[in-house]
Parts: sequence; C-alpha cells; structure tokens
Amino acid sequence: MVVFGGAKGGGGLVCDDLYMLDARHGEDLAHWMTIPVLGNTPGRRYGHSMVYIKPHLVIFGGNQGSGPENDLWTLNTEVTPF
Repeated sequence: MVVFGGAKGGGGLVCDDLYMLDARHGEDLAHWMTIPVLGNTPGRRYGHSMVYIKPHLVIFGGNQGSGPENDLWTLNTEVTPF
C-alpha cells in the first residue's frame, strides 16, 4: 500500500512525503517506510486521487488548502530508488 498526502484534525495538511507499507516479510513484521522522491513533488494536499499504472504512480487534483487543484503528477517507480 502506498500513501501520499492528506489532512489531519483541525484542517491542517500533512507533509508531502510518500509512504509505503512494507509487508514483504509477513503481517507481523510489516512497517511503514518513507519512499525518497527525486525532483519536484505535488506539494501538500488532500482529496486527490492516486492510482498505480505500472510503472507509474499517478496523482490527480486535490486541494492545497486554498482551493481545488486540476493538475497531474506522475512518479516513475522504476527510476525512483525504493
């Protein structure tokens, strides 16, 4: 599972880090890890859509707190070091 962005209680935005739940060694040893991203990021946002279309993570839209976004971001997972 991969998670990017979101909102927290009180209306604040979380950071724009990308996280992956690493469950390769079983449920009992599963842990969250930060995935390093090279280059520009979509920035902090919530309400966006994210899909995986191998080998890309695609993020569309959302809100950065000042209004809706209508942008598209892709991350090539074969280039980004996991």
